[in-house]
Amino acid sequence: MARLNNKLIIKEMPWHANMTELNHLGAALIAKPTVFEGVMNTIFTAHRYSDNPLTMMLTGKGRKTITTTAWEWELKGAITRPLVFIEDVEPSNTTKGKFKQTFKVKLDEPWWLPGDVVHPGNKKMLCRVQTQSAKSGNGYIYELRGMTDDPTWFLSLNYATPGVQWAKLFSQYEEGAEQSGSTQYSLPIALASKMGRYRKMYSVTGDAAQEVLAVKIPGSDGKMYDSWIKYAEVGYWEQWYRELERGLWYSRSTDSVIGSTGRSISSGPGVQELMEDSHIHNYSYLTAKLIEEYLMDIFYSRIKPGKGRKISAFTGEYGMIQFHRAIQDWQEKRKGFIQVVDQVFIQKTTSPYTENGLQAGYQYVRYRMANGAELELTHCPLYDDREINFEIDTVTGYPIESQRFTFMDFSDGQGGNNMQIIDKMNSFKLGYVAGLSTPYGPVNKGLMSHSGDYYEMHVQKQQGIHIEDVSRCGELILSRN
Repeated sequence: MARLNNKLIIKEMPWHANMTELNHLGAALIAKPTVFEGVMNTIFTAHRYSDNPLTMMLTGKGRKTITTTAWEWELKGAITRPLVFIEDVEPSNTTKGKFKQTFKVKLDEPWWLPGDVVHPGNKKMLCRVQTQSAKSGNGYIYELRGMTDDPTWFLSLNYATPGVQWAKLFSQYEEGAEQSGSTQYSLPIALASKMGRYRKMYSVTGDAAQEVLAVKIPGSDGKMYDSWIKYAEVGYWEQWYRELERGLWYSRSTDSVIGSTGRSISSGPGVQELMEDSHIHNYSYLTAKLIEEYLMDIFYSRIKPGKGRKISAFTGEYGMIQFHRAIQDWQEKRKGFIQVVDQVFIQKTTSPYTENGLQAGYQYVRYRMANGAELELTHCPLYDDREINFEIDTVTGYPIESQRFTFMDFSDGQGGNNMQIIDKMNSFKLGYVAGLSTPYGPVNKGLMSHSGDYYEMHVQKQQGIHIEDVSRCGELILSRN
């Protein structure tokens, strides 16, 4: 059996006949699942080089337990939105509004009232709504008058074509007016998501079950305590938590796949499926300017310039190198910007080849941009994993996924979380199927579930990922085409 590179291992031990049940983590989970599930999560994600960046980051308020397998939430949109020009109802009138005449336009909603001053994107084209809108087919007809005393003014036909957006600026009235301007209310958008059901088992023969390890397990008081864990079980739990993390990233939503029992498999979306509705940009060459302009699309008109424009980006190891090179190219074009702090990058070092050895080097992992925007990288080992990433970039020779940048905003600006792991209450289940061997040693005149010299362990859990507002997230995806 292959050796595991786990710094929690203190020493390898032969089979210990008096190994207690609670010192065996599988059994501990059966006895106290709500207590030891957290311990397992800590051991196999946070205390070693981890494949589970989301699990490590989303702790505390970043996790939520619910009693159902699906959940709903409401997302408040913008207070107002433009109306859309649907049809030119006066096609023969090519100088709409000339000689201070009213004209008609067809828009998609009846929200505006007489007195509202509107425009089609050009502030010189201000118009006032003169009458109540009237329903007409798939839209509403408004009568407008140009806000000008110039008799030669008329609406350019560029603004009287389907798809052009018109927006309200304000409302204006005459002395003694009885009318008032409109008020728009945006109703919350109802959203829903769901979790997936994960299962895993392992089978251990009587001979393989004899090897155990002495490890340190963190207690609730923060101290480390000695315990015994079976060697095979260490590898199992590492794979289990790695697969749960993969599900958080890569799961695809479906209800139509049928399992062996004839029932449908309810699978919830992972991060990458949820991100498909966010800010997606395909790039072929990464530059500092691209990063800055891309993030501007996320922040612009949402978060005011200044502190608070912070975002994390998950990427692979080669993506981190590409990011470093992009920022390095940017600073080199500024003619020696880095020279101000050069002394910390070039230092003396020992060498068997010279008495005057020097070492140099630095790496950019954070980018502070104009208007207070700040980007920090987080390594995502899943993006580097060659076991699951087979598409290779022909230019670099590394997986394309390793050069993917997933931008996440974990804060909602009000002390909450834009992203959470959702667990189903009491969904963690674990059990053994024992033959001549059990997790606690060989059977001696005991009951067996099968005649083989092995035992099985089966584990099940339901969880999913929640992103409150994907419009505050996005991805840069490498595309050479």
